[in-house]
Amino acid sequence: MFKRILIASDGSDYALKAAQAAGEIAQKFGASLLLLSVFNPPPTVAPFAGGLQPPIDPELIARYGEETQDAIERQTGSVLEKLGVAYEARREVGHPAEMIIGVAGRENADLIVMGSRGLSGLQSFLLGSISDRVLHHAHCPVLIVK
Repeated sequence: MFKRILIASDGSDYALKAAQAAGEIAQKFGASLLLLSVFNPPPTVAPFAGGLQPPIDPELIARYGEETQDAIERQTGSVLEKLGVAYEARREVGHPAEMIIGVAGRENADLIVMGSRGLSGLQSFLLGSISDRVLHHAHCPVLIVK
């Protein structure tokens, strides 16, 4: 039934539970796993009360993104390794929902597995949740784990 499963992870508790579920599904169906982490960099210039905030160093942002994605891959990979499931890791930069949907399409994923809530509580409140956007726009089934 499932041959290619995409796990979207931000390292949150819900994402790690989703990785556990994805690993178990992959074992059952003999599916390959693609672990995706997406870094959404902040704008380099942001407004504040006195005008524009000075630009943030792009190298500092890139380094932070790499460190964040390293941590996500270690945490999520640990869950999959405990299950004895092989996986491929992919890193992307951009809006998480758009990147998850795009990578799932390009990789011919037949299932996307992700947590119901991530690490960006305020952003989810303001923009709508990432999982909700993926659920409504993905080309394949989406399993959202609580």
